[in-house]
Amino acid sequence: MTEELRERMNRFVEFINTADEQIGDEIISPSATFHVPFLPEPVQGPSGYLQIIGIMRQAFPDVQWSLEETVIEGNTVAARFTLRGTHQGEFLGIAATGKAIQAQAMNIYRFVDGQISEEHGLPDLFGLMMQIQPADR
Repeated sequence: MTEELRERMNRFVEFINTADEQIGDEIISPSATFHVPFLPEPVQGPSGYLQIIGIMRQAFPDVQWSLEETVIEGNTVAARFTLRGTHQGEFLGIAATGKAIQAQAMNIYRFVDGQISEEHGLPDLFGLMMQIQPADR
């Protein structure tokens, strides 16, 4: 099961880097719940995750995620990601700065029948926000 979940996580990274809806439907349960700190309520299913990707791509159109490390226990995966991109649109109230960013995220995923059923996303928003602060601050 461990290797299967590693393969599923690699497929998930392919989804978040391409926003390919077919991959999203394959890897994410329609009833999946995604908890992220920059949205007031959790989002649901593949379309909900595409909303998260859309928010990130609006601000960082070239954003790419790399899966750095996974720890797997049963049907739960703890994953450490690095995301890289360029701040070219507004993000959480900060206008585009053109600055390159690199930030970490620690996320916990629960899988049911080979699909993601829940994610608790914990991106390093503080580190990211510090990187995109305008020079005059």
